Amino acid sequence: MKQLQEIFSNRELALIIWTAIIGMFFAFKISFGKSFINLVRSFFAPKLTIVYLIMLLYTITILLILKYFDLWDFTLLKDSILWFTTFAIVTFFKIDKASNNGFFLKILNENFKLTLFLEFLSNFYSFNFWIEFFIFPFILIITLLKSVSELDSKNKMLTNLLSNIIAIIGLLYFVFAIYKTFHDYQNFFSVHNLNSLILPVLLSFVSIPLFYFLALYNTYEQLFLRLPIMNSDSKIQKKLKFQIFYKANLNLAKVNLLRDKLTNFDVKNVTDIQDKLNSII
Repeated sequence: MKQLQEIFSNRELALIIWTAIIGMFFAFKISFGKSFINLVRSFFAPKLTIVYLIMLLYTITILLILKYFDLWDFTLLKDSILWFTTFAIVTFFKIDKASNNGFFLKILNENFKLTLFLEFLSNFYSFNFWIEFFIFPFILIITLLKSVSELDSKNKMLTNLLSNIIAIIGLLYFVFAIYKTFHDYQNFFSVHNLNSLILPVLLSFVSIPLFYFLALYNTYEQLFLRLPIMNSDSKIQKKLKFQIFYKANLNLAKVNLLRDKLTNFDVKNVTDIQDKLNSII
C-alpha cells in the first residue's frame, strides 16, 4: 500500500478501487454484463484502436522530445498517463463538433484558465485514504442525483441544494489544500510540482495539430461516403475526391461547409461538381 501511495494520491487510489468495484459489479451482472462487454468492444473497435495507437505514438514522441530537453522524466509518467486517458481520449470523442478553428481555440482557452491552477492545488493534497474512500461514493451519488434532477425544471430547488452540497465539498477540499500548502510550502513549490502543473497545458497545446487532422480526416470521410450516391462510376468518384480536396484543401471550416451543403446532388461529369463547389465556397 505504501508503494502505491508513493505513486498515487489517496484520492486517486480511492478512485481506482471504486472504479474497479463498479466495473466488476456490472461485469458480473447478467443483465448488464453483455451490454458492458459490447460497450468495451465498441470502444476498442479496430478503427478506433488504430486512432488510439496513433495518439499514443504521437504523445510518446512529444514526451521523448521533452525528455531530450530535460523537460520530462519518469516521475511525470503518472501525470502523462492521466492526461492521455482523460483529456486526449475525451477530446478525440468531441472532434465531431469541430467545425472550425474556434473549437481548438476553446480547448486552449480552457487549459490556460486560472481554474487549472485551482484544480491542481485542490488535487495536490488529499485526506486520509479511508476518508477519501468513503467520501467518493457520496460525491458520486450526489453528482448523479444532480444530473437527474436537472432533467426536470420542477426539481429546481433540489438541484440548487445538490449544487450547494457539491460546492461546499469542493470548498472544503480547497481550504484543506490551502492549509497544507502553507504548512508544507517547500514541498509544494518544487520543480517537480511546477512541471506537473505545466505538463498538461503543454501536452494539450502541442496535441492540437493532431486533433485538427483527426477532425479533418473524420469530416472528409463523412463527405466522401456520399460520393457513390452522386455517381456510381469509381473513376468519376476519384476525380470528385480530387476536386473536393483541391477546393477545400486542409481548411476544416470549408470541408464542414461542403459536408453540410453538398447533399442530394447527382454528378454527371467533373464540370458539374466544379460548378457546385464554386457555388458553395
